Amino acid sequence: MAKIIKVVVFFTFFFSLSTCLAQALPDYAIEKISFQSQPDYTQIFLDVPRETGYIVKELSNPPRLLINLYPAKLFLSQREIKIEDQFVQRIRLSQDSDHVVKIVLDLSNPEYSWAVFPSEDSSQIIVEVRSPEKDVVRRLLRGQEEAFTFSFSPEKASRVKGKIRRIVLDPGHGGKDPGAIGPTGLKEKEVTLAIAKELARLLRREGLEVYLTREDDRFIPLDRRAEIANQLKGDIFLSIHANAGFSRKAGGIETFFNSRYSYGKGAEEVAARENAAFGSTATPEEVRAIVWDLIQDQYRTESNELSHSIQRYLVQATNLEDRGVKSARFYVLRGAAMPAALVEVGFISNPWEERLLKRDSFRKKVALGIFRGLMDYIREYQERVSG
Repeated sequence: MAKIIKVVVFFTFFFSLSTCLAQALPDYAIEKISFQSQPDYTQIFLDVPRETGYIVKELSNPPRLLINLYPAKLFLSQREIKIEDQFVQRIRLSQDSDHVVKIVLDLSNPEYSWAVFPSEDSSQIIVEVRSPEKDVVRRLLRGQEEAFTFSFSPEKASRVKGKIRRIVLDPGHGGKDPGAIGPTGLKEKEVTLAIAKELARLLRREGLEVYLTREDDRFIPLDRRAEIANQLKGDIFLSIHANAGFSRKAGGIETFFNSRYSYGKGAEEVAARENAAFGSTATPEEVRAIVWDLIQDQYRTESNELSHSIQRYLVQATNLEDRGVKSARFYVLRGAAMPAALVEVGFISNPWEERLLKRDSFRKKVALGIFRGLMDYIREYQERVSG
């Protein structure tokens, strides 16, 4: 009798657990995929739960787009959808793991541009494939956030062993996010954009390809910035900011690279302030943390060396206090598949340094210091890998 009771209890528990799991999975169900074929582009519409995020990767030979959705469960019996237009041949679907759905777009042409962005109500992820555009970064405004498409051929990627050719500069903040604001009202977003444009001019003069994550006053979520750099296949990613402190006496230059743990006085506080404008909630935070840390781990040493080179030359150019190189978890750097650094070019909360940051002459000094640091890092890196 006791054995019968145990068996009944076991099966009751198992049935209850199965029922709970069955009820939970539809919350992340992928049940509908549709497409629209136009003369100028093809759009694929993925109906997804609000909690589902995505990662996109380009594959070549043959050209494909790989999209991983997570958490997600595939509830479609049809595992292949034929499109066969000038942009997309077909869509292939599979359950890659318990909580990841893999979607592969087999493309019709190796020359293309693409964008992935959420619908206004976040009920869909929209994938758009079209012919290459003249501009490498073409902004698509969707709802209240910007989405981006990038035009290049995978066969023409910039990375060649021993060569650094393409630099992505990220002027911090922008649009509805002003960043730190000085005692007289100077906004961090204005300072960072001006310095980034001057720095881009200096780097292009040396024959380097340079792209900015924003060319004007617009808001871009922090996670999108590293995504831009990755899709552009950048060799270096540099995010430019101006600092702020609780004390108006705080001043000086400091440069950061990303790490899982904070190192250096005040590093955690700076990271917390810069991370406040994270903005995108499409991907669960725990998933982002794991994936991004794994990506940046590969470039930890190079990012450290890059940060030290920028810090040294920027302090020399500005004659401001050297606050050193530090590390912390910065959303804007995590996930960048290249050496990456974040530089704080002075304290906008310090009245004296705010006055300096208002001047074009000082902004040019800042840009020149960063430029020298970048060029020194590039020279040493290329000597090391070629020698």
